[in-house]
Amino acid sequence: MVYSIGDIARLSGVTAFTLRYYEKIGLLPNPRRQEGRKDGVRQYSEEDLRFIRFIHSMKQTGMKLEDLASFTEDGCLLNLPEETDWKEMLQKRIELLDRHLDDLDHRMKQLQAGKEYAENKRAYYTNMLREQAVLHLPENGGIS
Repeated sequence: MVYSIGDIARLSGVTAFTLRYYEKIGLLPNPRRQEGRKDGVRQYSEEDLRFIRFIHSMKQTGMKLEDLASFTEDGCLLNLPEETDWKEMLQKRIELLDRHLDDLDHRMKQLQAGKEYAENKRAYYTNMLREQAVLHLPENGGIS
């Protein structure tokens, strides 16, 4: 299946503007163009869509563009020549992902601590509100 930039934007959640920017900085390879035209309509494949979704998911989790560029600079594993130094390339990608996962673990702990603090504050304020309501009840305790 062949997708336009609009299709890819809709399916991946990445705007067309951002896709063009990623192409410009080399994060994404230049897509095929409509046959016979240098500036023809961009054409993306299923493989391109998967790759863009991967990049988008990593970006959404906070991976820096520099790390993404380093991760993708060798291109798609499926399209590399046989003489590629696979071990070095895969080790580099594993190290980048390890650092990213460590960063995610750290941020998740920070978020969890912040969530617990907010929950405790909410409980504190809820109790204060209940105590104020009890203090201001009519003496007969009935509802007027």
